[in-house]
Amino acid sequence: MPIYVDVSRCVGCRSCEVACQRVHSVTGHIRVGIQDDLASVPLVCHHCQEPTCAMACYSGALIHEGERTSFDLNKCTGCGLCTLACPFGIIHVQKVAQKCDLCSGREAPACVTTCPAQALSMMTYEEATTRLRSLAAAVVVRGGRA
Repeated sequence: MPIYVDVSRCVGCRSCEVACQRVHSVTGHIRVGIQDDLASVPLVCHHCQEPTCAMACYSGALIHEGERTSFDLNKCTGCGLCTLACPFGIIHVQKVAQKCDLCSGREAPACVTTCPAQALSMMTYEEATTRLRSLAAAVVVRGGRA
């Protein structure tokens, strides 16, 4: 199950980044983008159903397995093709690629369990679309005001 972000809840505290670094000992699996003190958005791998990063990875370091795009550090050559292929600009290279692995081996990703604003959650694509449709309907009912 991928991580979904509720942008309206994110307060820009970067607790998710700290939790991720604590678990993985490197930075970059999740980043919080802050736009002119107006909005903060956690940027995390979407674990796409058809991941272009895995298609571009000639070394086989990125593999699509079920609902997750796994990363094998030992196979990564650091070429950066995955960064070019990712439509969301999430993957970046520091000698080797850095990307979210949903805290493989843990019950839930550290970023999700740590977020004090509950801006991050695990849900299926169907759950996410149902939630977004409900939010959109609420906006329409209020006359377009968020």
